[in-house]
Amino acid sequence: MIIKQATEEHLKDINEITNYSILNTNFNFNFEAKTLEDTKKWYYEHLEKDFPIIVCLLNNQVVGWASLSTFREYRGYDKTVEVSLYVKNEHKRKGIGSLLLKSIEEEGKKRKYHAIVSAITGGNDASINLHKKFGYNVKCVFEEIGFKNNEFLDVVFLYKILCY
Repeated sequence: MIIKQATEEHLKDINEITNYSILNTNFNFNFEAKTLEDTKKWYYEHLEKDFPIIVCLLNNQVVGWASLSTFREYRGYDKTVEVSLYVKNEHKRKGIGSLLLKSIEEEGKKRKYHAIVSAITGGNDASINLHKKFGYNVKCVFEEIGFKNNEFLDVVFLYKILCY
């Protein structure tokens, strides 16, 4: 497996992995699939702000991706980022999430971010446990704050200090 910076050639796969989660799970609160143009806009906005997007390649195929993004738009949060991480459904439980999380944290440290936050839908135990394995602490559970597929859903906020 190879971890590398995402390029425009990876966007179709990133889009497909994300859309699988949108359309088939409650773990992404979007309701409609993203277009490739939506994903390109997101990608170039990340490049412009120097937010990393990385991919995991297996046999030259994207099997997962991770990114860092703005946590909140206030300047006082400039040293805090939010992590997103997705693994292709048929490649889960193969260590890809661990590789991606470790690598995206390194990208955050290079950019001198102080704290990293992850907001995970309650019930997504695999993702919650992955973050805990890497030292993230559950700091808040917002009960029934999200709604998808006719169900109110909890959101678990985990965070970790990256560097001092």
